[in-house]
Amino acid sequence: MKQSAAIASVRSLCSLGLPGEQFIPALLEALHRIVPSSRNLFDWTDADGNLVRYFFEGPIDAEVARHYFEEFYNRREAEAMGSFRDAVLGRATVRSAAELDRPEFFRSALYNEIWRPQRLHTRVEAIVRGARGHPLGSLVLYREKGAPAFTRDEEALLASLVPYVARGLEGESTMALDFVARRERRAVLNLAGDGTLLHLSEDAHKMLLLSHGGITPASAGRAPKGPEFATLAMLADQIRSHERASRHQVMLTVDNAWGRFVFEAQPLQPAREDAATAIHVAIQHQEPRVVAWRRALAGLHLSIAQTEVCALLRAGYTQQQVGAALGIAPSTVADHVKKIYGRLDVHSVRELCARVDELLA
Repeated sequence: MKQSAAIASVRSLCSLGLPGEQFIPALLEALHRIVPSSRNLFDWTDADGNLVRYFFEGPIDAEVARHYFEEFYNRREAEAMGSFRDAVLGRATVRSAAELDRPEFFRSALYNEIWRPQRLHTRVEAIVRGARGHPLGSLVLYREKGAPAFTRDEEALLASLVPYVARGLEGESTMALDFVARRERRAVLNLAGDGTLLHLSEDAHKMLLLSHGGITPASAGRAPKGPEFATLAMLADQIRSHERASRHQVMLTVDNAWGRFVFEAQPLQPAREDAATAIHVAIQHQEPRVVAWRRALAGLHLSIAQTEVCALLRAGYTQQQVGAALGIAPSTVADHVKKIYGRLDVHSVRELCARVDELLA
């Protein structure tokens, strides 16, 4: 995907009117195509610069999170890079990676106790502010040791996208969403018969937190326990209450600001007489179809304009409405549609939608 198309895709994503909790994960993923990085993070803040919740790509390390918020957040981190609150309330839009490229930082406790265990080595940070100048949050892109340094051009590009990110966060969420499963957003865990949490896959802790309200400084630093997650307790109760538990499967769907979470629980019978029964739980985090569609379109090598026309046709717009939405003439829309049909070997909007839906499946 060409960088110009990737930038246009991010700008378009920022204007979809998604809830902030569903917009941010899609944004962090899309940014990899513009400024390559290993993991991306967004911290939501209040007007006083306090971190209230966050979304970090990859698994949560509860011990590292607890250690950071107890020892470093707005305290010892100032020894190495300035405090979080000072950065958010400061005047800079982008904090350059060059600020930390010095021996003192790499010898600091922050780097060796927090960054290094998570394989983080360098970062560029953008402070996102609202229309009235108040902080909305901190957008951070990380690279691992051995990766190329962030360049000034990459930092300038990130800065140019910040106003669009602010628009995406402050825009009114009015979109009626439907969801589709995504293979990568799946986690599994095992419960004891009484609901005690026994085993988790790498992303299960984060999935549990998101499905129960989100990731906060307090929740991220606690080792996960089954009873504190209401959904797991409900699944365990339903499995236990069923007379023929060995054949019983329970499904539960949770919709919240972060999207849709589908839980499937299946009892596991002991393989030995001295072993206890257990419950296997799979969690699928579904994403908004409109986000999945735009990612699928990015792989079809259409022009920027053709991609936007496709997205609007999939949303149910007529060609006349597409022209009005994009500010282009009906004849231009018709020309785009003709080229799209030819490139994808389809002959109607219905066939176009079916073609892209095949990519999602």
